[in-house]
Amino acid sequence: MLVSVKWLEEILGTELEVKELVKVANRLGMEISEQKNYAPQDVVIGRITKITPHPTLKNLIILEIKTKTHHQIVSAATNVKLGDLVLVVEAGKRFKEEIVGERDFAGIKSTGMLVSEEELGMAEKSTGVIVLDRGKEGVHFRDYFDDVVLDVKVSTNRPDLLSVVGVAREFSVGLGINLSLKEKNPEQRNKNDPSLIQIIDHEGCPRYTARIFEDVKIQESPFSIKWRLYCMGMRGINNVVDLTNINMLLYGHPLHPFDLDLLKMPVVIRRAQKNEQFVTLEGTVFKLNEDDLVIADKNGPIALAGIIGARCSQITNSTRRVLLESAYFNPRRIAHTRRRLGIQTEASLRFERGADLSIVDEISRITGEDFKRLAGAREVSFVSAGKKAKSRTVAFNLGRLNTILSLNLKSDEVKNLLSKCAIKVSGKNNMRAVIPHYRYDLQIEEDIYEEVARIYGYMNIPDVPPKRWGITPILERGRSLIKHLKSYMLGLGFSETYNLSLVSSERLEDLGYSEFVKVKNPLNERFNALRPTLFLGLLDAVQYNLSKGNFSLKLFEVGNILLKSEPFEEKRLGAIMGGERYPNFWESSVQKLDYYDAKGVVETILEALHIPEIEFSHFEKKGFVNPVQIMSSDRTLGFLGMVAPEFCEREFYYFELSIDQMLGLVSEPFYNPPPRFPANIRDLAFLFDESVEVPTVKKFLITIAGPVLEKVVLFDYYQGKNLPPGKKNLGFRFYFKAPDRTLTDQEVDRFVSRIVQEVTNNFGAILRTKETN
Repeated sequence: MLVSVKWLEEILGTELEVKELVKVANRLGMEISEQKNYAPQDVVIGRITKITPHPTLKNLIILEIKTKTHHQIVSAATNVKLGDLVLVVEAGKRFKEEIVGERDFAGIKSTGMLVSEEELGMAEKSTGVIVLDRGKEGVHFRDYFDDVVLDVKVSTNRPDLLSVVGVAREFSVGLGINLSLKEKNPEQRNKNDPSLIQIIDHEGCPRYTARIFEDVKIQESPFSIKWRLYCMGMRGINNVVDLTNINMLLYGHPLHPFDLDLLKMPVVIRRAQKNEQFVTLEGTVFKLNEDDLVIADKNGPIALAGIIGARCSQITNSTRRVLLESAYFNPRRIAHTRRRLGIQTEASLRFERGADLSIVDEISRITGEDFKRLAGAREVSFVSAGKKAKSRTVAFNLGRLNTILSLNLKSDEVKNLLSKCAIKVSGKNNMRAVIPHYRYDLQIEEDIYEEVARIYGYMNIPDVPPKRWGITPILERGRSLIKHLKSYMLGLGFSETYNLSLVSSERLEDLGYSEFVKVKNPLNERFNALRPTLFLGLLDAVQYNLSKGNFSLKLFEVGNILLKSEPFEEKRLGAIMGGERYPNFWESSVQKLDYYDAKGVVETILEALHIPEIEFSHFEKKGFVNPVQIMSSDRTLGFLGMVAPEFCEREFYYFELSIDQMLGLVSEPFYNPPPRFPANIRDLAFLFDESVEVPTVKKFLITIAGPVLEKVVLFDYYQGKNLPPGKKNLGFRFYFKAPDRTLTDQEVDRFVSRIVQEVTNNFGAILRTKETN
């Protein structure tokens, strides 16, 4: 948002220092990215006191001009008269990097030059010199007109700062200036006239007003308006259009004037028809669809609502009757059309971020007064229809505010702070804030807390851990774990990736996700949902690399996933791997990464984190072949599986682990002395039904074997020839150990007998012996 310092001074009623404005802006969370001077330094205002023709050169005149001194300037200008104020560069002064010298015109000395719009850069070509509508002789141009312009970066949630008045309000808070704008916000009343306005699409256009003027005189705007528009990045067109643009910049609400004599009434606000053609003011032709909102008459669209007007109804020098539109359009609809057509205007920028419904009628009235003053217009009627603005309140709690901000503010202090932003507050502990109509960003209580912190001053908030973040040590531990995990993955030969949190809802549905967070106002359909898994980002990275000929990949990402229900957000580790096990190694290039490599990586990670009793159990997950859940201590840590061929042509394996879940299982390290007594090792092999899962059997063995069982390991898994149909062989190795003695074979035999009996009884398994083999 470009803002003239001179304009701010007029509103705030005081002189401003740019350095101070930069400091205040930073304090309030704004950023001034650039400042630029527009007014040339040595240009002064002069008044013409005498005009005489040149005695010999017929096309020239001799002007006597008073600045602080008197000058004689020979000029070819034809648009000046006695008493006019003009811009003068005196001889010996610099203008556009050149020194202006005295010149002799057939014996008449000229001691300066007059400045034209072309020389100031306002127009490509001009035929006369600039004649000012206001000024004082002898005063520097930069002291009377706009000069320094600031480029203020505005966050997307603050549409009110897309206006000079909005920026002035912010600076008044930071500078401690009591700003009292004379805003009239009369109650909005509907005055329908279907012969003039018909709103068909109320969802797209909640409110529309039309003010009708006759006897309008279209002419060039006064220099002060054209110069102000030029400094703010716009160009002057004519007095009617310029006034709507000036008021849009001042109040942040776009307006549009139509030539009423070119319209075939009534004006209808409706959805566009499919492939309906629209020609902009610049002559660009667009084909519209049913989602686009148009302002139309009986002949077709006269404006693309909230974005740009049509050529067929533009204001020209022959315009005598004007319909002034002031309306509120649905921000999502404007943004959707604007992005689809690839055009952005000053109007669309403001409407898509959220204009102010409550000033629709008032801005129309203010601009109408300007039309009367500067275009001699006569107002004949005003029509308004649609939704009316309502006041908005937000409830909040003083105790919660102090807890979140680590402050100890009293209710009166909170009221005083918020009153600086024109937020009226009532109550003591449970408080209620009445939100100003222009603060679209204050919707929930947390917004109020942020506003209090902003006005109180972020630098004034004590540097102590807030009470609500009592889990800080856990967060620190989590950060340490993530750092360790990343380092570990890099050590395993993986490469780290960073991917977008936005994904396509269609792709998520293909993966079987039905519950996920959709973005209300997406940039496009490819990014209309928040990711509930890291898989799609990593898959895209794989696909991109495959397209470049990189077939052996091991990629990982640590990032947040976003969920529709609690915990809403979760930190996860996702990894995808495939291709050659030893790429670029001549001896073993044919070996491919497989399921067991991926499973080994998972086991290595969990072992490195000292997470015990890892289990892998089959489950159903769309998009993966033979997926397994990764469990530990009855917690689901994640899943592992081969990427289904419809998602990736080549064989790739993917696993995803919840860091938050793993964090709860990571215990503090402790010293465990080396064993003093050897383990007694026994191997047992059973024939199980093929439906029996290994994790189930292992869990059962640990339960029944007693405290002397140190660990049990699956050392054999066979299914196939030489076994009865529907059966599989599982071989387990048992490590029995006592902390205080060496176990005898007789002691261990008792445990083994119990294991054999329990497994046989509970699973119908058959112990494999030499006889059974």
